[in-house]
Amino acid sequence: MKAPSSTSNAAASCGLDSVRLYDRWQASFAGSGVVDSVLLTGPDGRRHRRPVFQHQPADLVYDDHGHESIVPKGEPIPAARFSPDLPGAWDYTWMHGDTGVMEGRFRCEPDAHPGYVEVSRHDPRYFCFTDGNPYTAIGLNLCGAPRYALPKGGEFEQSARFATLGAREYERWFQRLAANGGNYARLWLSHPFFAVEGETAGEVDLPVFARLDAVVAAARHHGIRLKLCLEHFRRVTAGSGPDAFLRKLRDPESETSPTDMDDWFQNPLWQRLWWRKIEAYLARYGDDPIVMAWELWNEIDCCQTSSWAVQRAWTENTLRAIKQRAPRNLATNSLGSFDWEGKQAVQDDFKADVMDFQQVHRYLDQGASIPCCRTDPVEFSIDAVQRARRPDRPVILTETGAVDDCHIGPFRYYRWDDDGLILHDTTYPAFFAGAAGSGHIWHWDGYVDQKNLWSGFRALAEAIRGVAVDREQFSAVDLSTSTCWCLALRGRTVTLAWIRNRADRWDLVLRDNRPAGLLSDVSFDLCAASRTPNAVHLFNPWPQDGLGEPRVAGTRIEFPAFRHGLVVRIDHR
Repeated sequence: MKAPSSTSNAAASCGLDSVRLYDRWQASFAGSGVVDSVLLTGPDGRRHRRPVFQHQPADLVYDDHGHESIVPKGEPIPAARFSPDLPGAWDYTWMHGDTGVMEGRFRCEPDAHPGYVEVSRHDPRYFCFTDGNPYTAIGLNLCGAPRYALPKGGEFEQSARFATLGAREYERWFQRLAANGGNYARLWLSHPFFAVEGETAGEVDLPVFARLDAVVAAARHHGIRLKLCLEHFRRVTAGSGPDAFLRKLRDPESETSPTDMDDWFQNPLWQRLWWRKIEAYLARYGDDPIVMAWELWNEIDCCQTSSWAVQRAWTENTLRAIKQRAPRNLATNSLGSFDWEGKQAVQDDFKADVMDFQQVHRYLDQGASIPCCRTDPVEFSIDAVQRARRPDRPVILTETGAVDDCHIGPFRYYRWDDDGLILHDTTYPAFFAGAAGSGHIWHWDGYVDQKNLWSGFRALAEAIRGVAVDREQFSAVDLSTSTCWCLALRGRTVTLAWIRNRADRWDLVLRDNRPAGLLSDVSFDLCAASRTPNAVHLFNPWPQDGLGEPRVAGTRIEFPAFRHGLVVRIDHR
């Protein structure tokens, strides 16, 4: 069984004759001489230069177990990629330095594609597309495909080798996410599934890019935007036992290794070798609108350096360099879980103007020192957004979920959570507290997928469909009572609200076996002064429970009885 090759969207060596607006144009250089870039001239006369990279055509092949393998086809060839942003004829010239080597032309056909994800020009707390339509990041972490141990030969004996179902996992995940209104996923390029660099710093395994090519193509097909995280290691020195955050590196010339993380961040040698890998990524995907953003490092403050100042300086310098090389993609970075008060100083210090949007991580963790992190995902989501946001940047709760104490493993009650209570309480509150997207849960494989909780995103996506969230001038208000959470976004023409039964929390329902009862006689005055309701729409994240019709009494909305919660959109007169 064979999947399409990683060059399925490239025609002959001269490149595609035509491509849709914002789609990927790819061409390979088959002429004589050496080329290092392609100079493209659009119908309006603007010029764009894209780097040339060594492209290894490859097929993703699947055996009778469904395990994926990569089969290279032929030799690597010089290639370039570009996403045209204007319909019409585009001329291109293969370049060696400032000298043109070979010319060509392709045509960009009109399309309804909205373009790149940008910070909104109307309200910098939110995102929009190039065409001005709003973008709200609804989705989750899908950082890598799971790996399965291969047999050693004897009964119950595992070898040190692993296999994966590969890009087909992503096709399935993206299909389910998109079918329920999702439009965002975060990948770790340093995950074993995607990683192109081994222990030799700066050397990339070209065929492995076929996996990311296939995943980007699947995301494009399903309308998913990707945040690509470049690194996640925290230590470069030897340690005892398995350590997912330990990175072994050596210089290909001297065979030496970094002495510690300070050495890696500050030594020009290791930075030069690192940029070889990063420029290979940027040459392939740095112009692609499917890339919502580049994230430098997962939880960079957790790296074992002598001072936080080391990571802060590196972040600012590297963000600038990424933006120079990929100016049409957003760029950001992230910090470790905000579960102790000392993190506030780092979070405040991390609000660099060079970062396009703010991020915050937080989990339900009974080993955390901040009280709300130990008990209530709704409360900690609101608190996390309020602590991390700034008025001139979007903020996202970009990693969340539930863990056993002090992050020693996935939460023990995930197995019991058939209704997705934890997914709901870590997905919805952040947006209604003022974030630019849903909360993005971490445990995608062993919780969201295994429990088939994909429909949990649908109510939020449906509630905001057609709402220009970046033009509503939303103000977040908390109208919660002792029995209900009620978080509302009051806007110029629309009010959005999320209402949740406080008795339907993980500890009461899962741990204490006290299922929540129906709530009746729930009403809230959701509209701001002089904004009377014209139409009230309810969206049920738990449609299996059924839901009646709301009643409007002046500016107060009386809701039908519910067990879990609901989302409401009010159109104003």
